[in-house]
Amino acid sequence: VDAVERVLNYRFRDKRLLEDALTHSSYSDATSYERLEFVGDAALGLAFTNHVFLAYPMLDPGQLSLIRAANISTEKLARVAVKHGLFQFVRHNAVGLAQKVKVFAEAVTQEDEFVAHGGSMKAPKVLADIVEALAAAVYVDIRFDLTTLWVIFRGLLEPIVTPEALQQQPQPVSSLFEICQKQGKYVDIKHWKNGVKNIATVFVDGEFIASGSSDRKDIAKLNAVREALQRLSTSMVVDVDSLGIDEINGSLGIKEAKQKLHKLCMKKKWPKPIYE
Repeated sequence: VDAVERVLNYRFRDKRLLEDALTHSSYSDATSYERLEFVGDAALGLAFTNHVFLAYPMLDPGQLSLIRAANISTEKLARVAVKHGLFQFVRHNAVGLAQKVKVFAEAVTQEDEFVAHGGSMKAPKVLADIVEALAAAVYVDIRFDLTTLWVIFRGLLEPIVTPEALQQQPQPVSSLFEICQKQGKYVDIKHWKNGVKNIATVFVDGEFIASGSSDRKDIAKLNAVREALQRLSTSMVVDVDSLGIDEINGSLGIKEAKQKLHKLCMKKKWPKPIYE
């Protein structure tokens, strides 16, 4: 209990709340974190929603939703649990659970950069549940003060994924549909299984573009879409006159024009331009 309080930088008035938040349903003769996790999911979501609403007044609801999803998704919260070593404090009797968490933690440590959308391995749900249960334990202990919850819990979620970071890693599926829509093209993503492998294929206007595979259906889809974006970036022609901008003109040098085009692609969530 003391160790987790140090991680949270918060001292509980009611220690039983913290004990419940660290008790898995497989642990007999004790109250599990399930009810707290239910509350924590909602409380953490609303606390973060308030944060992005106040922090980014110029963003539209769609952009705010993307930032929220990147910061409090199951994948992100599971990585928070791994970063702070929270699973070691959980009481459980679930066979194989510790091994699943260990394998996932090892995969996370090998990631070169932050993962805004998915990852190479599905996160064990228990890890995100722990973070949400801890959020609820704090929330109840401070008498449901949402503002104080965010002050206490924000540090645990750091680094917070910002709009600038998301521009570097735009949501691939949304980007694909947006790019093709602007070009008047129709996107179709199909799925099937080959044994234990999930396979996804991307078609644009009925033409096969790319495929991807993984043990996970969602990762197979991401792999296929990322490959499709890469291939389309070399084949799609963008009509500059249709972009509604006048910054790129003949008076610019090549370097300046490339910089403006790069910024435009980030803003529009298009693939990075490739120069020949």
